[in-house]
Amino acid sequence: DEKGGYLRIDDRDMARLEIKWTASPGFVDLENTVDKYLQTVKKGHKADDDQFSVDRDIRVVSKRQMQKDSLATFAWHAQQQQAYGAVWVCKQCDQTVIAQVLGRPKEDDLLYTAQRVISSITDHPTDGWTTWAAYGFVCQIPEDFTLTGQQLYSALLKFSFTRDTETIEVGRWGMADTLLRDQTLDQWLQQELGKELSRYKPQSDETRFQGHEAVAFAGIRMPPLQGLKRFALHLMGRQAPHKLLGHAWHCEATNKIFVVHGLLDAANYE
Repeated sequence: DEKGGYLRIDDRDMARLEIKWTASPGFVDLENTVDKYLQTVKKGHKADDDQFSVDRDIRVVSKRQMQKDSLATFAWHAQQQQAYGAVWVCKQCDQTVIAQVLGRPKEDDLLYTAQRVISSITDHPTDGWTTWAAYGFVCQIPEDFTLTGQQLYSALLKFSFTRDTETIEVGRWGMADTLLRDQTLDQWLQQELGKELSRYKPQSDETRFQGHEAVAFAGIRMPPLQGLKRFALHLMGRQAPHKLLGHAWHCEATNKIFVVHGLLDAANYE
């Protein structure tokens, strides 16, 4: 998430791309950050320490390309690996990002590949939406929602996001033909999420979504204690979400079921 993380992409033999990001709201000594990172890399190549070399003058990407005021690039070479990378600080999102593209020693086009890959990296949304992706499942969530939970299984991916009192959940279920063998999509939805959604007494309607069989559902949650909570939030000048809105659809081409639902404030129903 925006507080920090690490991404690594491998081919069949080795790591090809590494990206590490950390929250850094204060001053960042960029040169010291690069030095420490390269020292860590060198420790991982102790076996060929005498053949490990660093180039701090290499130009991989520019400040103009990355639209950053604080940026440094580097390259390192070892007996069985080499890499080209960049480190930058984004003052807009208070992130320090380290990215490197790795390859074998005699890959002559690796610098060109690194330039293309690293210059395509963005560290914060520019259009108000954040793209989240895992195992081919891609979704866009408003940028001010924070990831608060996830379930990553072979047949189920589910992510939860929160903004103040509002929530959004997105999920993907595999083996849809098995799940829907003896029931409709609406019946499956009630079976899978019925207990979770029962508090809102949702009403559902069969529909179409982007050409797929779909179910739209909506409900309102207003038990006594929830009413007290809404009143307390009102006294604090905050609005309590009370309406559930969601869609579920079956994609036959991928044999998957997708569900998106949220508990939203009145101003965000559309």
